Amino acid sequence: MRNEKFNMLILIFTTLIFGCKQKVEPKKSEFKVAQDYSEFKTKMENNDTLNIGVVLSMCMWSEYDQLQITKTNDSVFLQLKEKRVMDDEPVHFNKVLYELKNDTLNLEKMMMDFDINYQEEISSPFFIIINPKEKDTILLRTTGLGNRGFNIERYQRIMFELYPKEMEKYRLEYMVLPPEPIEIEENEME
Repeated sequence: MRNEKFNMLILIFTTLIFGCKQKVEPKKSEFKVAQDYSEFKTKMENNDTLNIGVVLSMCMWSEYDQLQITKTNDSVFLQLKEKRVMDDEPVHFNKVLYELKNDTLNLEKMMMDFDINYQEEISSPFFIIINPKEKDTILLRTTGLGNRGFNIERYQRIMFELYPKEMEKYRLEYMVLPPEPIEIEENEME
């Protein structure tokens, strides 16, 4: 009986020792938001996440987008997690592959055009960039209303390429199209 208990203990300990796999710590990412934010597509590693707030408000217009960029299986995905326009209910868009046909127009190039050292408090941030695994927050500010309007238009063109159907619905609901030119006949001008 004693021998059976001893053999059973040896079997249990052997199973525990050899049956347990050694825990493998996941490799820590080298992606650092402060240095790599404008090169996220190439610098992010698998399982990295980047959160970007985009403040599209100007004058009396209130609009805010919350983007999430992730890298999985060596592919970069973007999701417009929340679009808030004025006091309307926020809308949520699905995750899409971050591939743009027009390579001259992308978020990374847009971010590069901002001066990271421009931190004038009177200018609200345009991009608020956060890596959830870090404490750093990057604020990219516009340099005036003209610059802000230009960047809003540039950003909207990127979103139209990534989300054509969703942004068309947004355009029809919120964007005011310029009126058609009125043709005046010569006799009306007299």
